[in-house]
Amino acid sequence: MNYSLRRQKLYSLLKDEGVLFLSSGFEINRSADDNYPFSVNRNFYYLTGINQQDSFLLVDLKTKKETLYILDNDEKLARWIGYFLTHDEAKSISSIENISSSSNLDKVYQEVFSNDVVYLDLEKHSELGGLNYGSYFTYIGEKINPNIEFFDVYGSIISLRAVKDEDEIKEIRNAINVTRLSLEAVMRKLPSLKNEKEVQALFEERILSLGGATPSFTTIAGNGKNAATLHYHANNCDFEENSCILLDLGARTNMYNADITRVYPTKGKFNDLQKTIYNIVLDANKKVFEKAAPGVSLNELQELTIKTLAEGCLKAGLIQTFDEIHNYYFHRISHHLGLDVHDPMPRDSILEVNNIITNEPGLYFENLHFGVRIEDDLLITSTGAENLSKDIIKEIDEIEDYMNNHQE
Repeated sequence: MNYSLRRQKLYSLLKDEGVLFLSSGFEINRSADDNYPFSVNRNFYYLTGINQQDSFLLVDLKTKKETLYILDNDEKLARWIGYFLTHDEAKSISSIENISSSSNLDKVYQEVFSNDVVYLDLEKHSELGGLNYGSYFTYIGEKINPNIEFFDVYGSIISLRAVKDEDEIKEIRNAINVTRLSLEAVMRKLPSLKNEKEVQALFEERILSLGGATPSFTTIAGNGKNAATLHYHANNCDFEENSCILLDLGARTNMYNADITRVYPTKGKFNDLQKTIYNIVLDANKKVFEKAAPGVSLNELQELTIKTLAEGCLKAGLIQTFDEIHNYYFHRISHHLGLDVHDPMPRDSILEVNNIITNEPGLYFENLHFGVRIEDDLLITSTGAENLSKDIIKEIDEIEDYMNNHQE
């Protein structure tokens, strides 16, 4: 990953005055002496490649002098939690020459906020136990320097993140491939399993053993009526008779995510009603893929999805009026994908070359104990889109054939 090039692109979007100050984030306490697993601020990671707490990037925007602050190693503490990056390791990863200590935060803050112009990542999402970093740093800065002026770089960074470079595309391809292999293991074993938790456990064991991967997000494994709940996470029910299981999941490799949804019959064969609903969703999935291209908006893809699903449901007698479709399809067709499963681009954004987005139409009939979502990951190209997950089978006959001829 060329983190230096990414930083240079960001600097070109900012004025040559003041300083840029970004944070990796802090560990957050969960209870007593137990902390939540550390999750690095993705904008900071995108620009530095550093994945540990209490790390900071300070850049003089006039001279472009870069300083990376990281924690010092403590031999006694290392016996308990291991070692932090050394200065040489941090320099090698980030390509930042000037490495300093962040062990004395008061000193770091004095150096940063003595400047009258400071650029911060003012992301609005809640962090730091309910307080976002932007509010935290502006509070500290104003106490140190009442004349300070803040500018927000959040929008500039996420716009850069939306256009993936070749290293990022390669990593997402790898994450999708690990997901594919793990889903094939699920299909081979599914007819012998009895409940949702077994499916989740099998998938997550496979991504770990195949690629040293972790789940991109909490695995969704809902069968029967549970598949009609969009973000069903309990995964604790036995299979209903003649049910299908909706699996929304993915592997994360080297911080980059796959996001895939497939629906499989728990005993290897769809019934006629399941096939009808499934094929309506599959038709929408295919039409969105054909439409996705540079210059197209996510809103246009959403409108196409609603039209296709409504027309399919009307023809099948599943709804009586067009507007009824909103009772059975109630989410967006797409989001950007990368370091975050939902890379934070606006919903009305226009697609560009090397965006990676999801394509995930769905229909959810709780009364029929059946929900379908078919989700692929698309790379926007100069001529349209490439389906990065095309090798994860989704045609009904391919699924049934694989499950019935490759059972373990």
